[in-house]
Amino acid sequence: MQRLPVVKQAARFVLQHLGGLAVLRMSNRSRFVVPMFHSFHEADEGNVEALCQHIALHFEPVTLSAIVEGTKLPKNAITVTIDDGYRNFLQHGHPIFRRHGISTTIYAVSGFADQRLWLWPDQVAFAIDNSGQKSLDVSMEGRAPLLLTLTSAPERRSAAGLLTEALKQIPNQRRLAFLATLPGLCKVEIPFAPPPAYAALSWDELRALAAEGVEIGCHTETHPILSRISNPDHLRREIRGAKEEMEQRLGFTVRHFCYPNGKTADVGNMAIECVRDSGYASAVTCSWGLNSVQESAFQIRRVPLDSQIDSGYAVELLAGLHMPLQ
Repeated sequence: MQRLPVVKQAARFVLQHLGGLAVLRMSNRSRFVVPMFHSFHEADEGNVEALCQHIALHFEPVTLSAIVEGTKLPKNAITVTIDDGYRNFLQHGHPIFRRHGISTTIYAVSGFADQRLWLWPDQVAFAIDNSGQKSLDVSMEGRAPLLLTLTSAPERRSAAGLLTEALKQIPNQRRLAFLATLPGLCKVEIPFAPPPAYAALSWDELRALAAEGVEIGCHTETHPILSRISNPDHLRREIRGAKEEMEQRLGFTVRHFCYPNGKTADVGNMAIECVRDSGYASAVTCSWGLNSVQESAFQIRRVPLDSQIDSGYAVELLAGLHMPLQ
């Protein structure tokens, strides 16, 4: 029964201490890597520091703009992206990346940065975490009912994840309608402004980051699943309208876009064409993988990381291991 863990440990030793990862990085040296982060936490700063040390030692940081402009890239090029625009990047991520000279692009949700909303998955997590209910019986049109148990913290985290994933699968208008019923369902009041743990970077903070070399991209107006939007005008508002709002607020051109959730089923051809037509230079997905400069700048693959990720697994991902078949 212990054979598999022992084999995995042996394989990791070969990869990380006997040159296996170096060989893999060498074989992928002409491709560029785009790590993807979301939130940063004080307790994980040491982990982020270790990742940055590894990146600085084995990769060549470049800006996302340099990649999409067709500039000749160095071998093992890398650029870091951060989704959603949480304020904790400013506190616990940006200083570490800047210290190591690692280029970053942060994708802000325009309505979130404008303090008009907080991200709907966070509202789901907040409502479930603060509900006094022991269970929730959730019904959605066209989907099997969900019976969510809320008697412990792990069960609440699992319930929030299950409900969020279910909401990603339904048409956007039905998702919005369900979210309007969420406070009553959970018997909890959701405040207008997010708690500090879910807070957004302000426009002033985004401008200050840009002045320090961080590229600012757009992550829509309200973070919907774009393939679930059937109205073309609504889609344009989320993509083109958000770009225009950000440019007006920030005072500079916003060139890069990030598809919410970003898997193939979450994007769709209509959204890709809208991004192209709106004047963006690039768009990133959440599909795993490395990239070559010959591939579409509007379907850039990324490597999923976060501030809590196991460092051994993280360096393997950055080298190109564990990637699903394309």
